[in-house]
Amino acid sequence: MRLLLDTHTFFWAVRDPSRIPAAATALLTDPGNELLVSAVTPWEMGIKVRSGRFPEAVAFLAAMPRYLSTLGAAELPITIEHSLVAGQLEWPHRDPFDRMLAAQAIIENAVLLSADAAFAALGGVRLAWR
Repeated sequence: MRLLLDTHTFFWAVRDPSRIPAAATALLTDPGNELLVSAVTPWEMGIKVRSGRFPEAVAFLAAMPRYLSTLGAAELPITIEHSLVAGQLEWPHRDPFDRMLAAQAIIENAVLLSADAAFAALGGVRLAWR
């Protein structure tokens, strides 16, 4: 199964795995699953760091390539196709990072691993967390 990690999922998987439910942890640790981290993740974290809303991510961002390797995750670049779909989603949710993650999950046929309930309102996105 392809799993796209939401920003908080990636952060918690590395820094605070106790915040991830057992079922989601099982998905993360299953060697048969492909873990993906979007290029939107460091962008979102960086903006939150600069605004003062996520100071604990400063060191995390510096070590991000190592954390990708530690989790066995691959980087998922943002493509024009992803951008087109993200901008055209019929979804009132305005967060541009969530819109990109949703578009990538749809296009890449990946399950989005996220605690964010906002994704449940969007058809076409397969979501896992419990």
